[in-house]
Amino acid sequence: MNKNNSSILIYLFFISLLELILTFLIKYDINAIAFREFNVFFIGNIIHLSLEIVLIGLIVTHIFNKRNIHLSHKISIVTLISTSFILLLLSYLTNKMGYQFPDDYIFNYSIKRVIIGGSLMFSFFLNLYLITLLVNLFFNSSFVVYLKSLLTTLFIFILAFLTIFVLTTKNGYVSTNLKPSNSTIGVVLGAAVWNDRPSTLLIGRTKKASELLRNKKIAKIQLTGSNAPGEISEALAAYNFAISLGVKKHFMNVEENTTTTTEQIKFIKKNLVNTKEKYSILIISDQFHLTRVLEICKFFDVNAIGVSSDYSLKWEKLLYYRFRESIALLFFWLFAI
Repeated sequence: MNKNNSSILIYLFFISLLELILTFLIKYDINAIAFREFNVFFIGNIIHLSLEIVLIGLIVTHIFNKRNIHLSHKISIVTLISTSFILLLLSYLTNKMGYQFPDDYIFNYSIKRVIIGGSLMFSFFLNLYLITLLVNLFFNSSFVVYLKSLLTTLFIFILAFLTIFVLTTKNGYVSTNLKPSNSTIGVVLGAAVWNDRPSTLLIGRTKKASELLRNKKIAKIQLTGSNAPGEISEALAAYNFAISLGVKKHFMNVEENTTTTTEQIKFIKKNLVNTKEKYSILIISDQFHLTRVLEICKFFDVNAIGVSSDYSLKWEKLLYYRFRESIALLFFWLFAI
């Protein structure tokens, strides 16, 4: 055993375990999910557990490695893991204690989401960077090891992003194989509202819901979505448009409080799944969105199928939305936000 390396690596081991616990608290406790519902085979959980196993393996190997880790590298290791841990801890406590952020938006995302999401992802980046650094220290102890580790970490992120981007191109969310049902509720996920009118995406989703109702593929429509400042809610805009399509009021329910896809799936679980009425859930959104939607459903144990609207986007818009969805899916897998 290399005693010169062991103290710093033991510290790294315990902090990394605390980080793993904090990560799962963020994913489950913040979302009010009991730990008995923990699924080791959920993609995000596999990622975190796999990285922890790799990190522990590297720690053990370095402890028994004859080569000493230079003091400057030890300081870097402590700085990386400590910074990562502090970011995770602050993110958890901020959510748990209900800290109120300003009601401002950055690129259509709330400041709270940007700050907490950015902190969590930076923490994950530091952990991945630390792993690549520990690997590279086996082969090189000069300061070029930091650049190599950074480039390796960036490459892994790019590769992960491209893989997820391909996943969001999945097709097959069609309604042609649906059978008539008097117990299926079609949930229209909210989208942007422009001057109190539904955006083209929301129009497409509402039209598809109206079509499914008319063809008796669903028995009822659940409209969801809160409002941006100065606008009516997404659900109400969709409701008004559905009325103009001839949908009767008693076939629709309106929910106006949810602001994210995750909140909408939580609403579905609480108000449509965990009720006396045994609804089958059919979620109506856009093809590029449904991959993430159904991943969120799996995490919250909501049995649902997805049907995409018929609205076709121009290729540049579709590229933009798939880019956003790829990032959002990675965030959800890692932190359930």
